[in-house]
Formats: sequence, structure tokens, C-alpha cells
Amino acid sequence: MRSIAHASGRPWLLGCWEAHEVVAVECGGHRLAVLGEHLLTADDLRRLGRDRHHAADLCAALTGEPGSFHVVAAGSDTMELHGTLSGFRRVFHARLDTVTIAADRADVLASLIGAEIDDDRLAVRLLSPGAPWPMNWQSPWRGVHAVHPDERLVVPAGSAPRTVRRWRPPAAVVGLAEAGRALQRALSDAVNVRTAAGGVVASDLSGLDSTSLCWLAARSRAQVVALTCVTGDPLDNDLPWATETARLLGDVKHEVITPEQTPLAYEDLLEPLDQLDEPTAAVMYRARVLALSDRALAAGARVRLSGLGGDELLTADPAIQVAMLRTDPLLAIRHLRVLRAAFRWPWMRTVRDVLGRRSYRAWLRSAARDLRAAGTSYSEADLSWGIPVHLAAWTTPGALAGARRVLHENAALDPAITASRGWHSRMSMIYAGAGTARHLGQMTRRIGLPTSFPYFDDQVIQAGLAVRLADVTDPWDYKPLLRVAMRGVVPDQLMNRRDKADTTIVAEESAVAHRDGLAALADDSRLARRGLIDPDRFRAAITAPDEATWNDLDQTLACETWLRTVPQTPMSRREHR
Repeated sequence: MRSIAHASGRPWLLGCWEAHEVVAVECGGHRLAVLGEHLLTADDLRRLGRDRHHAADLCAALTGEPGSFHVVAAGSDTMELHGTLSGFRRVFHARLDTVTIAADRADVLASLIGAEIDDDRLAVRLLSPGAPWPMNWQSPWRGVHAVHPDERLVVPAGSAPRTVRRWRPPAAVVGLAEAGRALQRALSDAVNVRTAAGGVVASDLSGLDSTSLCWLAARSRAQVVALTCVTGDPLDNDLPWATETARLLGDVKHEVITPEQTPLAYEDLLEPLDQLDEPTAAVMYRARVLALSDRALAAGARVRLSGLGGDELLTADPAIQVAMLRTDPLLAIRHLRVLRAAFRWPWMRTVRDVLGRRSYRAWLRSAARDLRAAGTSYSEADLSWGIPVHLAAWTTPGALAGARRVLHENAALDPAITASRGWHSRMSMIYAGAGTARHLGQMTRRIGLPTSFPYFDDQVIQAGLAVRLADVTDPWDYKPLLRVAMRGVVPDQLMNRRDKADTTIVAEESAVAHRDGLAALADDSRLARRGLIDPDRFRAAITAPDEATWNDLDQTLACETWLRTVPQTPMSRREHR
């Protein structure tokens, strides 16, 4: 455990970190600190903080610096702090007696204040395909509050904490060429933050996103180990692309994890898992993620670069076409025609969704009403506020009531990220992806290998969001912004790739292979103890699955496996009765 003192002499920052991750200085009687991945020095912080006399100004002084980090500033009577715009680095806060405490993990605060798990918030996490914003962001612990990515936490001395808006998405007006140059600079700086220290750096090598990172890393002074994981899907063509990339790179060690060496999804679910601070469906791929990281560690890597985040930033939900109707109406209509034909949307439904004026509040209320409706096909896109959510057949009436309460409570606040359906969908995709990356990072850090996700860095997010919407969503062109950004860096023959294998088939095959182990979760289910699932119906569904079973399984496993890692879980209200 490390600590940094406040000006008063009392502890200010406490935690477990490597020496290079944290820099803290005094600036004219104030304190300023950065925690995470960066190249900032104490002199840099003093220079940036010079002539700034308020905590908010000190925090803002770090805007534009490359990397991924928390910023904390303390003045004479106020402390302010924030994470990253993507939500990869989060901020939670709680009250301990009369003192406000903040942390990057919800479970740390829950332990300090003796918080119980909120069963209603856990019930909403059972929604399939996932809890909508902001329910997927809220802490499952009572009394532990989550700060939104676009906010900063303000803690005045002697007063209750509050949050202030610190950022809004940039206007999407930058042309493709200019936006490409900005994205190349941002990605180059982001990779440099991770490679500047030299040594061995591992980089995933599969699709366009990771290929770009691997190529940028190879231009640094670090020695690069490229990692390619080959699945058993016969349509998975990552390996030939990765092999050609490694050949063109030359001085790169290429590590290939074959299908025989690749753990299946759902593997080791009954083994002791990592202690994560909230439920996550990422646990289904935990064994595979750790296998890749183990290979990187064996090769001497000190950090691993992941392309996760590229899809979230550089593609968009079809609902973005609704936003494009304001900026590029004719092009949006052309795109909608192509998407309708590709997804076989009914004409009436398409017109209804495009012309609909329903608010997010109304969408959440209708979601609460229809939670027992049949699940939506996962190949079916949605032009509304999101894919309709539902509860699995094995959830209980108690779970249904709890999820409805939370949906109605949030609907009363009308918590849309923006007033635009398209932009709301785009930002919620980024936040959800950053949440998954955060959990994967917690898993791999435990075994001694930090995983970096450059696409979730602030400067990369800013560059990716600034491009014209028409250059993000072109159905005839795959990730046009990235291809333009990497022109002159990555050979054209590699960036001309237009496909990426879908892992759905492999996931379902893995579920069948681990059917007995999955069914065994019902024998001593923590969710069943809390009255949220019916163990008999859950076991029957796993034993004789229908088309919806595997799609609905992920969120149940996320909550079930998480509960099994929570030490001395306080009893729920239902168990007290």
C-alpha cells in the first residue's frame, strides 16, 4: 500500500500502484496528481498547474495530455477529480461518517462503509442483452455512487459532494482527411505512452484495430511480440491476415495461440475468479484472455496492447442515421435503404422508428412494461434508443419487480446521454465497451501484466468523434476513418480488409461443451438465494436450451459468478424476511 499526504499532513491518496503510474506535486499551495498511464513528470505538472488557483482549473490543465489517467486536484477548501471520457477509468464516491471518500473501484468503498448489495440494481443487471444506460453504470452497492464519464466529482470541505459537467462530445463536422490526421496523431501518441520505456511490449494482432496498434508499436524502440488467437470457427480468417502483417513488419515475434491451445468460452467458471467490483459478462472469456496474457508474459512483455474499443469508436449503431437526417438527409436515406435491405427490416417499422419522437424516458417506461416479452433477434438492429431488453425465462417475479422499479426510477430522471438517439447510442456503446475493457484490465493486472486500451484514451476518443457522421457509418466502407488515419503507416493491402469473424458460433459451441458445469451453478446459486432466479428453471434451460438460452445466459453468469467472489456478502432483504 502506498500513500501521498495532503497539505494538512493527513493521507490524501492511498492505493496500490507502480511508482511510474503516479505523479503528485504541490502547485502554489494546492496539490495536483495524475494516476495511470502517462509520460508526465513532476516538472510537467508544475508547469501546467502554474498560475492556476482553483481545483477545477488544475484538473482542466491536464486536458490534451496523451494517455489514460485519473486527475486529482486539492485546493484549500475543495478537492476535484475525474477519470477518462470513455469511462475506462472510473470514479466512485461514498460517505464514511462525515467524510467523502472516492475510489476507482466500487467494492473498495463498499467494504469501507459496510455497504450491502442492492438486489433491485442486481436484478436490472440480469436484463438481456444488457442493462441500458445509466443502469449499467450504477454501482450495485447501496451508498456507493458512480460519476459519469463526462462529469467531475467536486468535494467541498464541510459540504456534500456534487458532480459538474466537464465535457460534451465535439461537433461531428471535421472532414475525413483532417480527422484521419488527427486520429493518427492521437493513436501514435497513445501507443508511445505505452512503448516509450522500451523493453518488450505485446500487442494483439487480429483485426484492423489491433493491426494498427501493432504497426505503431513496431515503429517505437520497444521490442514487439504480436499475439494472434485462432478460434475453432471455420470462418475465422484472422490468422492469414496476421501472418502477412507479421511478415511485412519483419522484426516482430509472432505468437500464435492455436484452437487447441485456446480455452473455450465459459471455461473455469466454477474456479475461484478474479475479484471484480461489479458484474461483467467478460468472465465468459476470462480463461482465453488470461491464456493470451500468459503467453505475453512468457515472452517477457511488460504491457499488452489491445484493440478493444476500435469497434465502439469507429463504427456506429444504425440509429446514428437518424442523427444524419439533420446533417446529410439524402445520404442518410440511402444508408437506411441499404440497412433495411441487409437486415430485412419491415418498411412500417423502419418508418416508425425514423419518424418517432419518443423520449428516452418513454422508451425506458415501455422497456419496464415489456420485460417479459420475447427477446429481440440479435441480428436485428434498432433505430430507436436501443435494442429492447428483457428478462430470461428463469428469472423470478421478484427480479421482474425489482428491475421494473429501477427502470421507472431512472425514467423519472430522463437520463439520456444526449437528446439525439444516434449520439446516445454511440456514446453508450463506448461506455459499455470501456466497462468491459476495465474488467479485462482488472483480470490481467492480477497476474502481473497490465493491459492497455489506447482506443479509449481521451485524445483518441476526441479525434474519433469529431469526424462527419457520414464518414463513420458508410455501409459500403468498413471503418473509413481508421483506414485513412493509417494511410502511409500500415500497408494498403492490410487496411483493405473488409471482414472480421463473428464469434457467436464458437460461444454457443463452448456453452454446449460446458453444459454440465453451467447447470451445476444452479445447485448452489447465489442469485437463487436472493430470490432473483429459479434454479430449477435455470437448470432445465441449460439442459434443454432453446434459441434464446445462450443469448440470455451471459448476464445471469455475470451476476452469479460475481456474487461468488464477493467476500462475506451481506444477506439480501429477502433473506432477512
